[in-house]
Amino acid sequence: MIPTITKLIIKVEQLEWDLAEIKAELVKLQASAMKSMPPEERKAVRLARVRAQRERLRPSIEKALEKPDSDIEIPTAEELQQLLLEEGVKPEDNLGSRAIIEERERRSE
Repeated sequence: MIPTITKLIIKVEQLEWDLAEIKAELVKLQASAMKSMPPEERKAVRLARVRAQRERLRPSIEKALEKPDSDIEIPTAEELQQLLLEEGVKPEDNLGSRAIIEERERRSE
């Protein structure tokens, strides 16, 4: 039984790989076809794709939001600030903001 299941898993993985390659080619074809479309049509195509992706992800998101992990303790803002201070992070250094700015600048280069 295990060898049969293993063979099926391998076949499914191969199918997933093949489908990923086909999807990549279709996305390329769509991108080149969209270049000749008017801006309104391009926007409509993108919107349709985003809506489809959102609907595909909706069940997973709803399931994740339904039951939060009870094992995880989420610290309050005050507790988080205290933890950061204990680790030697100074609020005046603005490390979070600085990291965001650096990443934005890196991406714009």
